[in-house]
Amino acid sequence: MNTETETDQEDASFIPPDLAIQAMRDNGYKNTAYALAELIDNSVQANAKSVEIICVETVQQINQRHLKRLAKIAVLDDGDGMTGIVLRKALQFGNGTRLNDRSGIGRFGMGLPNASISQAARVDIWTWQNGPDNALHSYLDVDEIRQRKLRDVPLPRPSSVPEEWRRRAEGLGTSGTLVVWSKLGADRMTWKGARATLRNTGWLLGRIHRRFINDKSLSINLVGGEDLALEKNPVTINDPMYLLPAPTLPAPYNTEPMFEHVRDEPISVEVNGEVFEVRTSYSVAKPTTLELAGSSNRGDTKYGKDAAENIGVSVMRAGRELMLDRSWTIQYDPRDRWWGCEVEFPADLDEIFGVTNNKQAATVFNELSALDWRELAEGEETLPEVIERLREEGDPKGVLLHLSEAIKRNLRALRETIKVQGKGSRRPGKRHGDGDPTEDTNEKWKERDKTNPIPDGDTPPTPEDVEDISEDLKEDGIDEQAAEEIVARVVSGDLKILFIDKTLGSSGELFTVVARGHTTEVVFNRRHPGFEMIFDTVSADDDLDSLSSTELQDRLLKASRAVRVMFAAWARMEREDPPNLSRYERVREAWGKLARDFLEPVSAEDV
Repeated sequence: MNTETETDQEDASFIPPDLAIQAMRDNGYKNTAYALAELIDNSVQANAKSVEIICVETVQQINQRHLKRLAKIAVLDDGDGMTGIVLRKALQFGNGTRLNDRSGIGRFGMGLPNASISQAARVDIWTWQNGPDNALHSYLDVDEIRQRKLRDVPLPRPSSVPEEWRRRAEGLGTSGTLVVWSKLGADRMTWKGARATLRNTGWLLGRIHRRFINDKSLSINLVGGEDLALEKNPVTINDPMYLLPAPTLPAPYNTEPMFEHVRDEPISVEVNGEVFEVRTSYSVAKPTTLELAGSSNRGDTKYGKDAAENIGVSVMRAGRELMLDRSWTIQYDPRDRWWGCEVEFPADLDEIFGVTNNKQAATVFNELSALDWRELAEGEETLPEVIERLREEGDPKGVLLHLSEAIKRNLRALRETIKVQGKGSRRPGKRHGDGDPTEDTNEKWKERDKTNPIPDGDTPPTPEDVEDISEDLKEDGIDEQAAEEIVARVVSGDLKILFIDKTLGSSGELFTVVARGHTTEVVFNRRHPGFEMIFDTVSADDDLDSLSSTELQDRLLKASRAVRVMFAAWARMEREDPPNLSRYERVREAWGKLARDFLEPVSAEDV
């Protein structure tokens, strides 16, 4: 009996191309620079010595304003070029010529198409092995795939490299490849103009591909602007270990390393009877970083701010950085900018490290940063016993646990070195004085303890807590005598709350809360835009008598606007997460009640 219906004749593909293409566009690239890094990887794998990234702008009218906006982005290399068969495979998702080749930085077969459609609706490729006049061309077009006009990668056809790209390029090699993104998505491009795109891409590529740039096996040039005024700049080294001079840093670190090498520690990793070596390397800031800062905080110098952007463990795979993993840092501690750690593993360990196919993360390695092996122990198991059991169970953490323990041990040693460096180097600074909110809030805190005690709220701070509080106070500019008095009050249990201003590792966090036994630190981040706009409206160092009424009014209005904008950001967060609206409402109400109680003036009887 024939039961075939009209529905049975429809496309029954496991993944219908017109539907899958949209999901593939949302493939998790952190930004445009990371997507471009994928294309550079292809060039490196094709033995390119020179790569150009070309960003072309046009003037567009937006809301009656004429603005420069990116129109096309191209990546041109002088690599080996591709045959027609290889070109067609390169435009397929999950295909390619290096799926099982672990000798280089490629392999996954997703990079070129994935990266391209994450940013643009069309990608065109010209590739040649006998001069640009003899190039082959093919393309992908998201709109054509959605409309079911395009189901297969178009057969490559002879097509010389277009004149517009010959004109913009420094030069075309005998062999090479040109990838052009067009139909750029305004909602997908991280930066809308050529200058910002190239600046941020150059900074990232200088870190990701620093090994290739340093050994001069690869040069990357950035070309951007309008056709008649294209600017060209080379990508320079951005080394988070700071063991290579960086041309962008102030003297002397533009010609000599800012950090000094501490040690290399190779770790042997055994997988399926084969032993691989994972190299870990460590560096720490030179004492000259303190000396050059003079009476200033070295974190406020240009080189200190550069180091703040490169905090984390640099995870390297086959000479290429996968990620700068900040999960290993103490996020509220700016001292973490003054050490470097690099972990390099061979591509054979991709599955063990949890490498994603967009080469932006090593998920298993990342998990280990916050994992204490004791949490995995069963009964009275020792670390070697935990490792052995996990290995038998096929858990990759069993292979990497001894690596993570070695990293944590070395980072503790580096932090101690940095603490010793900083002792005695702080400048005399402010004291807690009249108008400081600490005293009133401290009394309200104690009052609240009577009705709503904090879990472990009677636990005294550890010696490490006390040392960290002392360092934080000095970092905040509190003078030595005042800091000693505050620490004494913390230890005695008299002082329950501290407000600290510090430069945290990320500019996305306005404040963080740190438990120090029975004392709580509220640490405000100097790097957050809201800090200067609100908390530095009037500082203790200001000569208020010298400010005009207009200047004072401008400062107050700026702070008032900032507060409103911050609450708008909260409101936006709620609206973007409807399933959790009731939770936000409960938090808002509880926080509002606490704020009301804390803002009530402290009476003489309360003190």
